[in-house]
Amino acid sequence: MTGALVAWFEENQRDLPWRRTYDPYHVWISEVMLQQTQVETVLPYYARFLKEFPTLEALAIADEPKVLGLWAGLGYYSRARNLMAAAREIAARHGGRVPSDYDALIALPGVGRYMAGAILSIAFNKPYPIVDGNVRRVLSRIFGWTDENPKALWEAATRLAQSAEPRLVNQALMELGATVCSFKSPRCMVCPLQGECVAFKTGMQDRIPPAKKRPAAVHVRLCAIVQGTNGRYLMKCADGLWEFPMFAELPAGAFNEVGSCRHTITHHRISVTVYAGSLAQQNGYAWKEFENVPVSSLTRKIRGQASP
Repeated sequence: MTGALVAWFEENQRDLPWRRTYDPYHVWISEVMLQQTQVETVLPYYARFLKEFPTLEALAIADEPKVLGLWAGLGYYSRARNLMAAAREIAARHGGRVPSDYDALIALPGVGRYMAGAILSIAFNKPYPIVDGNVRRVLSRIFGWTDENPKALWEAATRLAQSAEPRLVNQALMELGATVCSFKSPRCMVCPLQGECVAFKTGMQDRIPPAKKRPAAVHVRLCAIVQGTNGRYLMKCADGLWEFPMFAELPAGAFNEVGSCRHTITHHRISVTVYAGSLAQQNGYAWKEFENVPVSSLTRKIRGQASP
C-alpha cells in the first residue's frame, strides 16, 4: 500500500514552501501554523514569519508584540506564545537546535504527540506516526472503521510510518486526505488506494469516519467603541493584543453608530455594533498608533467600519 501511496505523492503533491526543505525549524513553524488553519491562509504568514525570524535563534530573542503582530489574523494566539517559549527553551537547553528525540520534543511548550511525530518524521525521517483530521479520514475509510478508535488509528499510522520512508508516507497520507479523500465528495476514482479501501468497496464513504459532534454555536453580541484621532486610538491590551473597548451593553458616553461586523472564533458567532465617540470613563485604556501594535483580525474589521 505504501508503495502506491508514495508514488502518487511524488507525482501529485502540491508545491508548498515548507516541502522545499527538511530544515527542522521550518518544518516546526509550518506545522504549528497549519494547526486548525487552511493551507491557503498559512502561505503568506509562513513567508513573512520566516523573513522576520529566519532562524530559531532569532525567534528565541524576539519580543512578544513583534511575534504577535506577525501572527495577527491566524488566530489561536497561544500557538505563537508556545512557539516563543519553546524557541527559548531550545536555545537554552538544546544548543539552538530542534531536538530529534521524542521525549525532548514532547516536553516543549505546545508540542503534543502529533507535532512531535510530524517533526521527527518529516524533518528527521524517523518512523514516528502522525494522526490529524486528514489521516484519520484516510485510514478510517481504508480499513472501514465505522466507530471512533484512536488506538487503532495510531497503531495503523505507526505501521505505515515504519513500512517505508517516513517523511514521504506521512506527507502522502495528509496530502491524500486534503486533496482526494475529502470529507465531502471524495475523488475515489483517482485515489491510488482505491483497490484497498473498504469504504469505497462497500459504498460507505459518506459514513466513514463517524462524524464528530460539534458544539452548539454560541452567539455573542458586543458594542465596540472607536475613539481616535490622527491614527491614534484609545485601546487596551488583552492577552498581548490591542483592541478597542468592547462591551456587552453600550456604556456612558457620546456615540454615533457607524457600522457593524461579524466574526467567528471556533463555535462562537460574534456580532459587533461599532460606534464612534468618546468614552466617559477611560481608565485602563491607552492611546496607541493602530499600525504599530499587534491587533486581531476582529479589531481590524471594527476599525474598517469606523474609517472614513
